[in-house]
Amino acid sequence: MLKRLNIILNIIAIIFLLLISISITELNILPGKYYYPMIGLLLIIGILFIFSIFKSNKKSLLIISIISSITISIISFLGLIYLNSTNKLLDNISFMKEKSIYYIIVKKDSDYKELSDLDNKNLAIIDNGSSNYQKALKEVNKKININTIKYKNINTIASDLVAGKVDSILLNSNSKRILDDILKDFKNNTRVVDKVVIYVKRGKSTVINSNEPFNVLISGIDTAGDINSVSRSDVNIVMTVNSKNHEVLLTNIQRDMQVQLHSTTGIKDKLTHAGIYGIDMSRQTIEDFLDTKIPYYIRVNFDSLVKVVDSIDGVDIDNDVAFKGYTRNFEVGKLHLNGKEALEYARERKKMPSGDYTRGLHQEKIIEAIINKVTTSKKILNNYSKFTSVLDEFIQTNIPSSTIKAYVKEQIDTMPKWKVISRAVESSGSALMETYSMPGMNLYVAFPDENSVRTASTIINGMLENKKYDTINK
Repeated sequence: MLKRLNIILNIIAIIFLLLISISITELNILPGKYYYPMIGLLLIIGILFIFSIFKSNKKSLLIISIISSITISIISFLGLIYLNSTNKLLDNISFMKEKSIYYIIVKKDSDYKELSDLDNKNLAIIDNGSSNYQKALKEVNKKININTIKYKNINTIASDLVAGKVDSILLNSNSKRILDDILKDFKNNTRVVDKVVIYVKRGKSTVINSNEPFNVLISGIDTAGDINSVSRSDVNIVMTVNSKNHEVLLTNIQRDMQVQLHSTTGIKDKLTHAGIYGIDMSRQTIEDFLDTKIPYYIRVNFDSLVKVVDSIDGVDIDNDVAFKGYTRNFEVGKLHLNGKEALEYARERKKMPSGDYTRGLHQEKIIEAIINKVTTSKKILNNYSKFTSVLDEFIQTNIPSSTIKAYVKEQIDTMPKWKVISRAVESSGSALMETYSMPGMNLYVAFPDENSVRTASTIINGMLENKKYDTINK
């Protein structure tokens, strides 16, 4: 009886050893100097179990073998859960969908209580050619019959609703937030009767050889919670990665910088509004602006930064501006920040000497601190599932899992030191102007300094050609 139990448990242990060997191989983040000894050790343990099946006859040896097989099976089972969840996470993060919310808004004191009450009534929309608007309108049409009225001016559509000249209007959640902030009459005299959710189509990601330099757009949206919701992109940093020279260039572009949104003509917009139309619009608009290719993106929000920083036990920065925050006083000098403190440091603008420009540099400081900590700690790299566990809920990216694995593997193998360079595209004045996304409403816009744009483009493209930063920036 004891021998039969030993045979069954040893076979189970061998199967688990085989499965965990396959999982380690598929994950493909361990360098050869770690991978081959580990596989060799698993092979030796497996051979010992095979030997035990045919040779163990003594009761004492059978008991030892049974205990060993149970122990190895439990450890292997837990390891399989760890490895498979990590592998699945890295393979699935690029399949997230972006969703945009559109509200059907009526006058506060109207008789319209629900969407069905608006059947055969008129619905006003902003006619700016956005395909997202058309998708939202199509969803409304599936539920009720509507008479569409097109407007070119956001102020007019808002005032006409309040005045009772139209029955309802269709606005995306971001436009509604702006109107609520600026026009108190609109906020106090309107209400939402229904909403529709549409999904923003994203292009296929381009797979680049992990040895080649590439650009990544780091886009930070101005929300907490659901990372899949489109919103204004308040952080716009192009990260140029050159693995040959082990250099990372961070190029910050102010959120209010005036740009021509990709595939639009005529009236320009400010960069933050590109995020309203999805991450691809932000990415392609910045590609046009800097005349470079940006195949990848990392999309984060407020919660993302808090979770990432906390997952690596905080970051260390060298603060250049003293200010009093909500959570702590940020003194000049070396500071250790937890997730909430890092978020506050990255968001503060009003107390900064150069406003949004300084805020952008501080955002780069936080990113640099994260890069430095992740790339210099083998403890974090070897337990990187704790770091990547925040990806599933709080980070959206189209970087292929094979590229992520290749960089983790190289870092564990040789632990190269990376040089992080921070730059910013400068502005040359500002004004209150009409924008593409909010036509008819004057909003703050910063004008790009054309020389600064050209310099940024030259340096980024030079690094993509494997030139060192110091060689380009003479």
